[in-house]
Amino acid sequence: MTKIIDLRSDTVTTPTERMREAMKDAAVGDDVLYEDPTVRKLEEMGAELFGKEQGLLTVSGTMSNQVAVLSLCKKGDQIIVHDRSHMYNLEVAGLASIGGVQPRPVSALGGRYDLDELEREVFTSQIQTAPTTLICIENTFDLNRGLVIPKEHIDEVVHLAEKHNITVYMDGARVLNAAVKLNMNPAKLCEGVDALALCLSKALACPIGSLLVGSSEFIARARRMRQMLGGGWRQAGIIAAAGIVALEQMVDRLAEDHENARLLAEGLITLGLGIDSTQVQTNIIHIDLSVLGVTSVDFCSSLLEKGVKAKPVGLYEVRMITHKDFKASDIETVLDAVSMCLKESKNGPANQ
Repeated sequence: MTKIIDLRSDTVTTPTERMREAMKDAAVGDDVLYEDPTVRKLEEMGAELFGKEQGLLTVSGTMSNQVAVLSLCKKGDQIIVHDRSHMYNLEVAGLASIGGVQPRPVSALGGRYDLDELEREVFTSQIQTAPTTLICIENTFDLNRGLVIPKEHIDEVVHLAEKHNITVYMDGARVLNAAVKLNMNPAKLCEGVDALALCLSKALACPIGSLLVGSSEFIARARRMRQMLGGGWRQAGIIAAAGIVALEQMVDRLAEDHENARLLAEGLITLGLGIDSTQVQTNIIHIDLSVLGVTSVDFCSSLLEKGVKAKPVGLYEVRMITHKDFKASDIETVLDAVSMCLKESKNGPANQ
């Protein structure tokens, strides 16, 4: 069978052999009763990694985000989100339908708020306005770009929030990519935020799971909110075991994914694809095909015929994400496939 190189996401990875062994041998208990030792170990590791008091294992990053909002806000509150954030655009209106909060989307170029604009969007509780009680940050920012938000900006947002007695939450699905890129301890990077979530199935190769971390009081409420959403685990140590391996073995190697993304992007630029190399900061490559007049669907369909999967994210936009199952030796294969696609296209450089 022809090998398929899947670059659609870093969620398509398979667990490592060490993860499979750990899952098979995991000590388990009923986590709803807080009796699963492997889950408890993972939650403690997550809390320590980010310098927070406690952690909570959830099914997914989306569940972590929704549980966080339920735990930090009251119905009728207003929360500030990036207008291009996952929480606002890709969680099936959960903020409104589950959390009962009013999201106020604010533009954040490259994931960074304009602080003056951000402060203008902070509302107090008045007769016709919902009070702003939460500001959300995403790091890395934009699942189609993977941009790194530096500690300096995080601290600026935290200081503004403290001024108005507002909580700060980070959707940190790929925050370890940011920490590795910045060569910074994750606890230091996130020391100012009140709570954050890390996705274990993105970049870290786990089959399922997310970690939500914060204060003991926050996690106590979050545990109840997780239960309300149907996220109470029973013998969840089987899943948590993979997460432990991920935190022990899969974090430092993220730099390899970043380097492979950079090298692949350089090759794609040479072939004529529209890529802003300054935005290839972690493991995500955003490709603009409008310069070639090729639609993303046509491009990805042609690429699939040659054994490479990529993801259309707009009419002329394509995303590629490197991960642990993509090796440096695969780069040339992908570039050859793209070159063939462009030659076959009537709008490709070879036919112009």
